[in-house]
Amino acid sequence: MKRCLSAALAVTFVVLVVPAGAHHSFNTFYDMSRTLQIEGVVKSFRLVSPHSEMIVEVADAGGRTVEWRITARTGAVNAKREGWKVEEFVGKKVKVTGNPTRREGGTAMAAGVVAFEDGKVVCLGGCPGGPPVE
Repeated sequence: MKRCLSAALAVTFVVLVVPAGAHHSFNTFYDMSRTLQIEGVVKSFRLVSPHSEMIVEVADAGGRTVEWRITARTGAVNAKREGWKVEEFVGKKVKVTGNPTRREGGTAMAAGVVAFEDGKVVCLGGCPGGPPVE
């Protein structure tokens, strides 16, 4: 009886702990107290879970192209529900506003808003009226 109870508790513990470790807090990787804006061209966009992501090519101060990794604050399910399509992002010039990585000199951010040249604005999660943060 003790063995069965111990085994059941062990399985319950594993089932509860594994999902908690699989997801992370944006506060761990990104400085949510700071906002940054970059401007560039979307090289790639992936509608994936747990968080969609895009690569934006940005010209640095020296004129070199630097790739920025933008992590959406929502996942693929909500993104698709909002009508996002990869082809609407790739190759477009955008301004991305979000929270920069905590790593000094890093080129990554948790995005909130993407503004296109034609005036279209897309919320990547956490904006009023936008998809929920996951």
